[in-house]
Amino acid sequence: MKKTTCWGCLLMMLIAGMITNAFAQTKHEFDKKTYDKTAKKTIGRVLSGNIDADKMLTDMEKLVELGVAGCREHMNEPETPPIEVKMMKITIENAQKMTLLTLEKIEAQWHEGSVLKANGVDIEKFDHFAEVMCHYDAIVHPATAIICLNEYKKTKNEALLEQIKDELAEVREHLKHLD
Repeated sequence: MKKTTCWGCLLMMLIAGMITNAFAQTKHEFDKKTYDKTAKKTIGRVLSGNIDADKMLTDMEKLVELGVAGCREHMNEPETPPIEVKMMKITIENAQKMTLLTLEKIEAQWHEGSVLKANGVDIEKFDHFAEVMCHYDAIVHPATAIICLNEYKKTKNEALLEQIKDELAEVREHLKHLD
């Protein structure tokens, strides 16, 4: 009787482990819903004129963090090609640094991809809405918005607010192409 109970318990534990593993594999690091909600909220603030630059900066930093999680998730998927893994690693490593650039430099280095190209990755070879580009832009666009917000705090130039709105609208479009 004890042997049967022991084997039964072992079998139950094995099944429970398999079920837990199946659920763990479907868990996503990238919180697309929170990302989209935060981006939409910030666009709403710009449109309403309710500008709290410090609060918006905090939200953009959160978007960069969420974007990093998405890049990590993408690069760790078994079917991700090595060139995309390389792209995600470079982007993650530079996520915080890119927020310190000027608008001109982030445009050349990240929107146009010169940093990646210098490292053997040509973003022009990817479809604009490919999964890898969507994750890439989930970092680059809020990083650009951070630069705009910091400049806005100094200059009160409202064109910067328009750019923030455009950056976030574009990245929200990218989110529609992610599972």
